Amino acid sequence: MNSLRWKSHPARERPVAAVFVLIFILIIFYFVYEITKEPFMVVIAALIFLVSLTTFFFPTTYTVDEKKVKLKYLFTLKERNLSAFRSVFPGRRGILLSPYLGPTRLENFRGFYLRYGRDNKEEVDKVLAELIEWQNRIIAEKESKEASDGS
Repeated sequence: MNSLRWKSHPARERPVAAVFVLIFILIIFYFVYEITKEPFMVVIAALIFLVSLTTFFFPTTYTVDEKKVKLKYLFTLKERNLSAFRSVFPGRRGILLSPYLGPTRLENFRGFYLRYGRDNKEEVDKVLAELIEWQNRIIAEKESKEASDGS
C-alpha cells in the first residue's frame, strides 16, 4: 500500500502573508504595552502568539501510511489510526480527514487537517483517497462478515 511523508511550512511558502502576520503581531504588542505599561504583559502576549501560531511559523511534518496518520509540530506529535477516518475532503491549501462518512459540523473538531506541502496537492489527494477507500473496504468486509456470522 502507499505511504507518504511531507513537510508544510506556511510562513516560508507564503512570505507576504508572513510579513503581514508579523506586522499585525508587532501592532498588538505595541497596544498591549500602551494599555498596560507592563513589559511582562508583552511577554505573555508573545508566548500566546508563539503557541497559537506555531504551525504557521514552524514546519509541520505529516506522515501517512496504511496504519497511522502522524502530525509533528514543533513540540507536539499527534497520531491517530487510519481506521478512525472514513472520508476525505480536499480543499485549497489542505485536505481534511474526517471520521464521518458525510459532511458534518463536527468534522473540524474530530478530524485531522493536513496542509499540502509545496506542489504536492495531487499526490496527497490521490494517496489519501486510496488509503481511505482501502480502509473503508476493510471495514465494510468486516461488518458484512460479522453480520453473516450473527444470523
